[in-house]
Amino acid sequence: MKLQRAPSVLLAVTILCGGCAHAPAPLKPDHGYPADWPQLIALSEGLTELNGIYANKGVATTGDGKIVPIALADLVPRTTPRKKGSAETGPGCEDCVALRVLPPKGENLSGPKLRFTLPPGPDARVFDAPTVGNADATQYTLQFFADNAIVGFGFNSTDITLTCARDASLVARIHNARGILLLLLIPVGSEEYSWARFERIGELVRPFATDTAPPTSQ
Repeated sequence: MKLQRAPSVLLAVTILCGGCAHAPAPLKPDHGYPADWPQLIALSEGLTELNGIYANKGVATTGDGKIVPIALADLVPRTTPRKKGSAETGPGCEDCVALRVLPPKGENLSGPKLRFTLPPGPDARVFDAPTVGNADATQYTLQFFADNAIVGFGFNSTDITLTCARDASLVARIHNARGILLLLLIPVGSEEYSWARFERIGELVRPFATDTAPPTSQ
């Protein structure tokens, strides 16, 4: 009797679970994430939790467990400036960084872009950074260097993974890797992780019309 009813029970469970959505997990607070920092959250598919205005001056961890000052502007890749970028920060925000997530343009495998508006200065202020990753967090490359070596190619890479904490602050995991590319294998010589945190000090205004897609001219 039990053997005859089991398939029906399994079918019911399958139907019920078929409509269940699995909530994404937050970025793991490993590699020295400070125990007294706020808990990390999982970002939604559109990464909208990242949208905001943050203090440029934050704090970061070091390998020996210390907390040191860090600037959010220093974590922004400067290779993709956006011409004629609209200001995201108004008067009175002299040392802050605005972050806006731009939706994918529509091409295959394209992901959202992160638009950073830096504090006022003589150089370009607005930079767009392409991202990779998933709904748990989003990642972009800050810098990548490769040099010819006797046995292959040496590389030095810095990747930034952004997410948010429960208090809405911006949290960055900084991953530095060095190694040798040899016969299509990458034996990493060393890896270092650090964490940075920046307070949210404001919200963005309503989206600009140009935010529906990344700019066509860079």
